[in-house]
Amino acid sequence: MKIKLIAVDLDGTLLTSRKRVSPKTLATLKKAREKGIYVVPLSGRPLPGVLKVFEPFKLDPADNFAICYNGGLVQRMDGEVLSASPLTDENVEHMLALKQTGIFGPYFMDTKDFYVAPEGSAFGVGFLAKTRNMGVKRMVPGQHYEFIKGEFVSLPSKMKKFRAGFSPATEQEFEISASGGQCLEFNTPGTSKGKALTTLLDLLNIKPEEAMVFGDNNNDLSDFQLPGVFKVAMGNAIDEIKAAADYVTASNNQDGIALAVEKFVDMGE
Repeated sequence: MKIKLIAVDLDGTLLTSRKRVSPKTLATLKKAREKGIYVVPLSGRPLPGVLKVFEPFKLDPADNFAICYNGGLVQRMDGEVLSASPLTDENVEHMLALKQTGIFGPYFMDTKDFYVAPEGSAFGVGFLAKTRNMGVKRMVPGQHYEFIKGEFVSLPSKMKKFRAGFSPATEQEFEISASGGQCLEFNTPGTSKGKALTTLLDLLNIKPEEAMVFGDNNNDLSDFQLPGVFKVAMGNAIDEIKAAADYVTASNNQDGIALAVEKFVDMGE
């Protein structure tokens, strides 16, 4: 099939369980980009963390794109913001009020830094920020911030109980997604990877039928609901992703992306 854009989730999809891009997958996607096919990260991470993962691709930052923060930001890889869905001050105050003992956070992120609440614990924040290639700052009471995403972190068992206690108002005020069982991510309502991917396709004048998307987890469901886009579930994907997929490939540890691209994408050879 004639594909012009390949969108890839990172954790559990592009990255192996060792948090690396396999040599075969790297070579296949680099070849696709050389043939003029965009390779777009579709991630809950910020751009600095995405760029760290994409260093081996050696892409021109002015002519490549990233969808970050679960769709909260669409950016060029040089940092230019093409579309943004920032949290409001009211959203931030609401998240601060959700704080519970045993649940770490809320933490907030703008385009460059990781923020801790004014009176919140900074325990473990340095590690989290380092994995995303970001700095750490403490919020100043009364100051306005352009946060794109907020999150809470804890053990999966605690996070399940935490989420079960949310009021209908909380569920309505945010787009809440889970990246694994240990983290809940908060965006503005309507924010999703699927919506952001549609925005980017429109900006690039690419039809949905000319796009392929790879995913494995809950925060990929929105892009797996897009009509026309060819959807590929990883072999390690959750059942909901597999059920919505056009094709199920091998796992992230078995070059699943590379195998599907080789099978379906016309490289013009």
